[in-house]
Amino acid sequence: MGQFLDAAYKVLKEAKQPLSAKEITERAFESALLISKGKTPHQSMKARLATDILRNKDRSSFKRIASGKFALREWDTKEYFAQRHKKALIDEDIAVFKKSHLSEFVSGQGIFYAPLDFISARFNEICFSHKRKDAEENENLIQLVSVFITTHHDKYLTFKRTKRLPENRLHGFYSIGFGGHITYKELLPLLRENIFDPCHDALFIIRELSEELKLKSTPTIKYRGLIYDNSREVSEIHLGIIYDVALVNEKYEIGERGFLMDPKFEDILTIDQRKDEFENWSQIIIKEELKKRCLI
Repeated sequence: MGQFLDAAYKVLKEAKQPLSAKEITERAFESALLISKGKTPHQSMKARLATDILRNKDRSSFKRIASGKFALREWDTKEYFAQRHKKALIDEDIAVFKKSHLSEFVSGQGIFYAPLDFISARFNEICFSHKRKDAEENENLIQLVSVFITTHHDKYLTFKRTKRLPENRLHGFYSIGFGGHITYKELLPLLRENIFDPCHDALFIIRELSEELKLKSTPTIKYRGLIYDNSREVSEIHLGIIYDVALVNEKYEIGERGFLMDPKFEDILTIDQRKDEFENWSQIIIKEELKKRCLI
């Protein structure tokens, strides 16, 4: 694990209680478990622990149980997640439109194709900016969400959402699509026919793919359509704009470490075998993919 992590594990094991990075470092020096010439070894300890938790998630030997307090994962203590990112997301301004316009785009549950020039014209007319936290409580507003289905050949990139993201309904569920709420400022470049021309500033793609998924090569991105689910109250106020993202290779990094976990490429039949582990929109997409491949 490295000098700092090895020392931290031994100190916590002996202490049998959570400690701060400074307390861990002091005890490690006292027990001659740690040798460091740095001026702020406790900051190095904190950084090593934080990085290990972010990188290895549930596989890490450590976890936070409070701000600045670390414990061993083997202990039966509740893990702590910082709330700053959640608050920032829920306070953002997003693109919405009145629910009375929804029937112009979809006719129920499923994936629907609507030409980009049509939705571009209509969204430009009916959409406006609204605080996300207020929109979540307004059943008469539809929130726009981007959905990126990422593939390499015949495999799909899936991941699991953690409790650090604000959508409680999605915690612990897997997804087959990356993406998120679209801000009003991102709406206009989103709806350009030539949005993927590198000469244009496609803000939403830059934001979503850099925040959630860092790619090692330029993908091929194609607009697919709209996705809607009216089976649950919380789903009825979200409309997804779907894009297929075809990767040149399987090289990527998860951008929002700590928020998205267990990423992996899977074939559609493997995904279908555990479809109950996926959130609602993903289940709709899975069914559509099976139909497209003539597997159902």
